[in-house]
Amino acid sequence: MTNYIPSLSRLSCLGASVATVATVAALLTAPPVLAEDAPAANPATPAGPWTITKHIDLASRYVLRGVTTTYGNGQPLGNAGADAPESDQAALQWGIDFVHTSGWSFGYWASTINYSYKQLGNSYSDRSITAFQKPRSVENDFYFAYAGNIMGDLGYILGMTGYYYANGTHANALETKAGLTWGALSFNAQTLLNDVVWGNKGDTYWTLVYTKPLPYDITFTGTLGAYTYKREGKYLGTRDTATGTACAAGEAFVVNGCFAGNGPSSGGLRHLTLGLSAPFPDSSLSWSLQAILGGYNRFDVKQGNQLVGMLSWGF
Repeated sequence: MTNYIPSLSRLSCLGASVATVATVAALLTAPPVLAEDAPAANPATPAGPWTITKHIDLASRYVLRGVTTTYGNGQPLGNAGADAPESDQAALQWGIDFVHTSGWSFGYWASTINYSYKQLGNSYSDRSITAFQKPRSVENDFYFAYAGNIMGDLGYILGMTGYYYANGTHANALETKAGLTWGALSFNAQTLLNDVVWGNKGDTYWTLVYTKPLPYDITFTGTLGAYTYKREGKYLGTRDTATGTACAAGEAFVVNGCFAGNGPSSGGLRHLTLGLSAPFPDSSLSWSLQAILGGYNRFDVKQGNQLVGMLSWGF
């Protein structure tokens, strides 16, 4: 997520392909024109000043920015209730990245989701909806960025991501990104620009990322993620904006009603993720494992720990 890759848009390094992380991170953390050497899981395709990375991945599950248990303010509802994680079963993911030696980059990343953002969004105005499994959604992320050098090992990155959900309602969004890189460290802030069912306008996701090559072509990545939240939005807060009524004490509004439980938080630690990744010898395949140490969601509900694995094919 010293990188601007899909893992730092919605994924936060939980489910990004190894090839994408290694190749794009190496190029974007370097000053323009000069790319650092880094252990790429699969060789990218050079096309003049462009480096192109393509991948198809199979993740054991899709966890969004450390939320392993619930997005809500009380008891978890699971995927049957359009609740976390994004997929509690194997998720198919794919993408392509284009990185230019000038510092510009753009790309696309997608993932299957094991519930329906269309049904979830429609339930904001139609409270009779209780089935959230079909039609299942597909998340599509389109992003661009510019990475530059300030001095020495200190660099910066500015970019934006657009989120489009096939089979989604009130879910599409824009998010900005600004970050600093220094050697193996990066510090990033991503801010949501509109209200959606998964966040409020002004929510900012903060990450501190450390990457270190290890023996045997293994790469270690540690990501500390935190959030600052806007407490009130159209779909999340303390007021049912569809009916114009305030929630009672001890309740919060979560998309389709006021529910008993915690109230909105202004921010907190979201997750600590420790990951290992490496290519298989003499192969275009690679593997990754991430141990997610759960923090707290926007309603200050503690998240459980989770181990996530992935197989990736870079081509």
